Amino acid sequence: MASIDVIALERRIRRRYEAARLGRAVLGMLPAAALVWLAVVIAARPSSTLLFGIAMLLGGVALLWYGREPRRALLPGLGAGIVPLGLALVANAWGHVCTGSGCTTLCLPACVAGGTIAGLLVASVGHRRRAGWGFWGTASAIALLTGAMGCACIGLAGVGGLVLGFGAGLLPDLVRTFRDRAGSA
Repeated sequence: MASIDVIALERRIRRRYEAARLGRAVLGMLPAAALVWLAVVIAARPSSTLLFGIAMLLGGVALLWYGREPRRALLPGLGAGIVPLGLALVANAWGHVCTGSGCTTLCLPACVAGGTIAGLLVASVGHRRRAGWGFWGTASAIALLTGAMGCACIGLAGVGGLVLGFGAGLLPDLVRTFRDRAGSA
């Protein structure tokens, strides 16, 4: 009877296990890939949209593969990020508004408003779950990457507006959550 190299067998089993987990993570991100495709088709700057979309997809696959608290933050972050993405794509399709004093693009206000709503959504879920830093950071990153796909419509200013709006929406509840946690400790 031949001896079994236990260490080699364990490595082979571990590789297969991790490959199966990675495959499930990729499958789990297929709906988000469809969202990226739709955003690229609609967006005024498809290359920027695709860049942010690829970053979001890779981050999402990594989070699903890794698991734990960051994995639980993926869906709330993605859902929150759809708000600024949708608002920015609609605003970009409408173009601009002209009044007697001049014309303005709708993309920047849509990004700021969408970012604020997304920040409020992430904060609400994080506070309700009594989540730790892993949830807050992960959900925020995914929401910002998802929203940035649409907010790249006017370049860096749109993404900056998204980040400022997101911070404005997130900050009050974030401070309250960690103040409450520090008071109870």
